[in-house]
Amino acid sequence: MGKYKILNSKIGNGNKMSMCADESGILFSKEQILESWKKGYQEKVSRSKEEIGLRLPQFGALSAIRAHWATSIAPATIVLPTGTGKSETMYTTIISERICSTLIIVPSNLLREQIFEGTSRFGILSKLGMISDEVIFPTTLLYKAKVGDKDEEILSDAFDKANIIVSTPGMIKNLSANLLSQLSEKVEVVIFDEAHHLGAPDWRTVREKFLGKKILQFTATPFRNDGKKIDGKIIFNYSLGLAQESQYFKPIDFYPIQEFDERKSDKAIAKVAVDCLREDINLGYEHILLARANSRKRADELFEVIYSKYKEFNPVLIHTGIPSVQRNESLQKVKNGSSRIVVCVNMFGEGIDIPTLKIAAIHDKYKSLPVTLQFIGRFARTSDNKLGNAKLITNVALDDLKESVEELYRQDSDWNRLLNIHSDKAVDKEVELGEFVNKFEKGHVEDIDLSQLKMKISTRMFRNLSKSIYEDGWKQVLDPEKTIWFINKEDSEYVFIEPIEKKVVWSEQKDIVEYDYDFFVLFFDKANGVVHINETDSGKGNRLVGKMFPEAVDIKGDSVYRILDGVNRLMIGTLGLKQVPNGRISFRMFAGTDIKSGINEAVVSNSTKSNLFGYGYQDGERISVGCSYKGKVWMRWVERISFWIDWCKKISEKVLDESIDTSTILENSLVLEVIKEFPEGVPYKISLPEVLEVSNSPSKQLYLAKEDKLFPFFQTDVSNPKVINGKIRFDVRINAREFAFEQNIDGDTYSFKQVEGEKLKVKLGSRTVEMSDYLHEYSPEISFIQADGTIVVVQENLKTVIKAKRDLKVSTDAIYSIDWGALGVNIRSESQGKVRKSDSIQYATIHNIVDQSSDVIFDDDGTGEIADIISIKIDEELRRVSFHLYHCKYSSGALPGARVKDLYEVCGQAEKSIMWNDNILELVQRMILRENKRFGNDSETRFEKGDLQTLHMLKKMVKSGFETNFEISIVQPGVSRAKMTSSMNQIILSTDAYLRDTYNIPLTCYFSN
Repeated sequence: MGKYKILNSKIGNGNKMSMCADESGILFSKEQILESWKKGYQEKVSRSKEEIGLRLPQFGALSAIRAHWATSIAPATIVLPTGTGKSETMYTTIISERICSTLIIVPSNLLREQIFEGTSRFGILSKLGMISDEVIFPTTLLYKAKVGDKDEEILSDAFDKANIIVSTPGMIKNLSANLLSQLSEKVEVVIFDEAHHLGAPDWRTVREKFLGKKILQFTATPFRNDGKKIDGKIIFNYSLGLAQESQYFKPIDFYPIQEFDERKSDKAIAKVAVDCLREDINLGYEHILLARANSRKRADELFEVIYSKYKEFNPVLIHTGIPSVQRNESLQKVKNGSSRIVVCVNMFGEGIDIPTLKIAAIHDKYKSLPVTLQFIGRFARTSDNKLGNAKLITNVALDDLKESVEELYRQDSDWNRLLNIHSDKAVDKEVELGEFVNKFEKGHVEDIDLSQLKMKISTRMFRNLSKSIYEDGWKQVLDPEKTIWFINKEDSEYVFIEPIEKKVVWSEQKDIVEYDYDFFVLFFDKANGVVHINETDSGKGNRLVGKMFPEAVDIKGDSVYRILDGVNRLMIGTLGLKQVPNGRISFRMFAGTDIKSGINEAVVSNSTKSNLFGYGYQDGERISVGCSYKGKVWMRWVERISFWIDWCKKISEKVLDESIDTSTILENSLVLEVIKEFPEGVPYKISLPEVLEVSNSPSKQLYLAKEDKLFPFFQTDVSNPKVINGKIRFDVRINAREFAFEQNIDGDTYSFKQVEGEKLKVKLGSRTVEMSDYLHEYSPEISFIQADGTIVVVQENLKTVIKAKRDLKVSTDAIYSIDWGALGVNIRSESQGKVRKSDSIQYATIHNIVDQSSDVIFDDDGTGEIADIISIKIDEELRRVSFHLYHCKYSSGALPGARVKDLYEVCGQAEKSIMWNDNILELVQRMILRENKRFGNDSETRFEKGDLQTLHMLKKMVKSGFETNFEISIVQPGVSRAKMTSSMNQIILSTDAYLRDTYNIPLTCYFSN
């Protein structure tokens, strides 16, 4: 370039400076350099393949920067996906706007070197013909190492002379006060490259030092690493979708592996990655495989154990623990293609510029998948037709990656188009969702991804016997110019999003407005002749239905309450009644303990149900449900549109089913009633609130002050409820120690007090409260069984009555007779203990009843147990995990008989354990905690089969979406099957009904002959 020469100098240990001098060796001044830029810069834009110049995203970003600076110097963010030419956009901004002094902040050493080399020659602008020979390259300083006191003056002089300074935030932050002050005064523009790092403390500190300057923030994503948006107005956002359409960015072939055993994960990833490499090489692509680890130790391990075996690809290992000479040699082998596999740590992240790196085997992920895919985005850049698609291989079964994938899609929906997922184990729901979305035509989409839309589950219904639909009728209700629409004509599904501009309430200024959206989803269930609508504006919703389905008539009245059919143990939370006394309409709302009076009023008077909301169980799941006579049905769920449509179909069928009688719905529902005394019957089950029972948190602990000992709640039990002198007495057990408590009901109040044992307290962080006071807030739930089989559940001073089911018998298939004598069992000996007593009921159950093909058999006996025995079977092919809980109880007599008391406690344990069906992850974690405690104290495992690794693997399976099944069994040799009485039959029926009504789990029993 021109008649000058380029000089390089060093400042201290590692800092470099690139300068231009004339033929006499005299350095050019800043003014001379800027004047040359004025004369020698010519802007060119590549608007077609024939034109050479800036790409359209680069030119668009440059224009946005100019427009922004014409009116503001506030920090501005430019979003350019990897591969669209972010670096050249920075260089062009500097030269075209003739910025005298620029500070460029980058996140890594590698990128610092790369940007220094680029800025000192203005990248490829000369190849694009945008700078002539008259242009003098900028005086560029690479600041990468601290200088001693003697060199500080030299560095100060370099800051004065430099047009461009390239460094990292840590280096700038740690400058001396004088140098930092000098720099903040001299610099005109600060550019933050990879600005998603701005959430980090060093980055924030540096940014704050230069807030009075022009700040540009370049990034491939407008989100910081903590998921929050980058501060600073986004002045230009070039989407991933546009980058792909313009062929700057190729799709990524994503190979998600599901290997739940961490011991096999690395080999599984490497196998798929090397297979991809071989395939690409056979296709003529000069691709290179990068294996990413998160530490030098891990990289060494991966290289030695796995990748060094693939000698045909001449694998190399690169990280900072390797001598620089060897490292540079290895890097050169990667660049020239003589090595096709490289194992590395983070140095191959941001700033990488090796086009042939196309296969990424991610053994250790970054903190989130967006950062991982930002990393792989560099692999997806297009440079020539000799390179194929980028490929990403990683184990999605580990590290909560499912949540990261959802986060990625939330941040930028274009990833739906950019990720080609290659998986033999694709989740059916994802496939179905893709098929659902692809049926819709789209209009005015504006980056809205239909698969990411979620809605509160509710519907209003209209009967429509006509099959005709006026498809364009929506245009008479909504603004067709602004409304974003998705229409699936085949299945009569319609989504409309209308932007709404509203005046703010706090100003009359006309140009101050707030923006909102109205959202409408319509579905015509043709099979049942019902139109469903979910809307944010019911007025517009009615008009939409009227225009699109002119013959539709709203469904309302008592038929709406048919949707409650099949909801087991419906506990009504609110009930509204409408009355018409003396010609006037009145409305009354009932809640809590007033519900029963509301039901009585509805049954005996001329009141009609207006609306109700409650909780119950249906199809083996806990649900919430509400309905109104006006035709609205809702549940407290938020789900995708595809789920809502399937839900609507079920609602249609129920509402139209005339065989469903709604007159008994209220009578058969459950209600809370205030009690003055405890009910009659035998208290056979007691449990603390579920939030305490399933919690594995150590933040709530029982405390013995005299001994200064703490015990987590999950290592304790409440048990042995009994009525003594009109009060309920029960035990709190910690290991073998018992502490007795009483609950009393006195008028409209209830109270607890400790009656036996050392004073028990609860430690909540820094606060300590009496256990009796804590129980008042977190009262136990106590179940009584009465002579006719009625169950009364008491909590605080409230009761719920559950009527017994009549004319039912225990299925003979559910009761097994065991010859315990032949197994050598003492039926009065329950636990096998740590010595594994072979004559115990638990030992015999483990070895003779539990399925021996189970992957896990776990002895959970003891205080805080889930069950006495837990068996777990894993089916990876069906993506299913089956849990079986066995509750064992010793006989109260020497021989089997008809003692109903032998059933009370074991049946209560079976009912109590059902809470784990909704808390599978907590169940597995509880098993891990109990094994660690037992093994740590006694060096004796709870595992009869399996190990902790299997439990950790199970957690990942559940998180990834594996279906879970539950079975519950009771084992009581004290019960003779042949001698069972009607009372015994009734308690077994009650327990079986409870398990079936709630989670559709059958009860199995193992008794004696």
